[in-house]
Amino acid sequence: MTKSARNTYQNGCLQRETRKKGPDVWVFRYREDGNLKYRVLGTVLQYKTKAAAQLALGDVKANLNNRLDGATFGDLCDRYLREGMPERHATASALRSMVTYRIKPYWAEVLVAEMAADPMSVEQWIKNLHTTPRTKDEKPRPLAPKSKAHTKAVFHRLFECAMRWRYLTVQRNPMSLIEIPGASKRVRKIVLVPTEKYQKLLLKVPHHCRVMVTLAMCLGLRVSEILGLRWEDVDLESGKLQIRRSVVNGHVEHTKTDASEDELPLHPQLVEVLKQWKEAEPPVEGWLFGNIDTGMPYHADTMRQRHLNKAAGDPEIGLPKLGWHAFRHTYRANLSESGLPLEVQQKLMRHADIAMTTKYGRSSMLNVTRPANARIVEMVMREEAQKTKTEPAA
Repeated sequence: MTKSARNTYQNGCLQRETRKKGPDVWVFRYREDGNLKYRVLGTVLQYKTKAAAQLALGDVKANLNNRLDGATFGDLCDRYLREGMPERHATASALRSMVTYRIKPYWAEVLVAEMAADPMSVEQWIKNLHTTPRTKDEKPRPLAPKSKAHTKAVFHRLFECAMRWRYLTVQRNPMSLIEIPGASKRVRKIVLVPTEKYQKLLLKVPHHCRVMVTLAMCLGLRVSEILGLRWEDVDLESGKLQIRRSVVNGHVEHTKTDASEDELPLHPQLVEVLKQWKEAEPPVEGWLFGNIDTGMPYHADTMRQRHLNKAAGDPEIGLPKLGWHAFRHTYRANLSESGLPLEVQQKLMRHADIAMTTKYGRSSMLNVTRPANARIVEMVMREEAQKTKTEPAA
């Protein structure tokens, strides 16, 4: 516990007592706030030995200690922010924001044990969550199901820590009982960038952004991986590119997963693009895309707002708000439509789990489904035609 002093008498005292009327009973005595209290556990007919009574006492004592310890959810959040945060900056930043500004203010004074006993109150709260308006004219709207699922996952993680830190007895995580309908449904549609629009897009963005878009479209790299590239990672002679690190909001860190750190082939046309970029702009502190003012890579969000969205909204291109990840989705869709085995697609996407690969870039795939459907239609119609020929005329 983080508290300096406990107000529980953790072990208590279990004794058999005789009653004037009825059978003997087992009585558990303990201290709460300095006062001696007791609880009747059951009769000797129910628990014939002290060992049996002690066994039955386990859950009672654990629940009592959880209540008396007075550990609030705010205490749990504070300790999690100090000791339980993941090392990766991007992940930790999002979690810190959610715990500090969304979850803790509402639940800070509630006891952890009370929340564990009533997970449905947490479920109802999550279901009623709304977005926070960024402008005066913007109205709150219901939080997306996927965001609600992320919030549930944070609660789940917090209660895992509560059991590890002995704020609760080890049990089934009560947050696993929460159900969020539609959590797997995507509110915003995946944006895929057709080749002809990609080519027009390149003409409307500055040189450094053009090279970044090319790498994203042709290799499916995450923008954090593109910004993390150094010239020492690029072998222009043998046509190889090594993914070794990520850069998120100016923080240099490991790649998202171990599988993400891999070597990728560079097509001769990509080699030529990188050679031209190297000749046009001298490297800044060894980075492929370094900002001369800071000596560090550019910020992805700034480039998206200043260049990508502005170019995508041009009437000649007509794409919706464009994020860097749209190129990764497009890359996966192109891999799929090329007919490559799923295992090869997983390797090129650098996914640790093949199930993740299947979620990316779900294009219409009409070039695959149309011929397959045509074969079925032709078979059915051919059989129908043969049947009609063999039937005698009425």
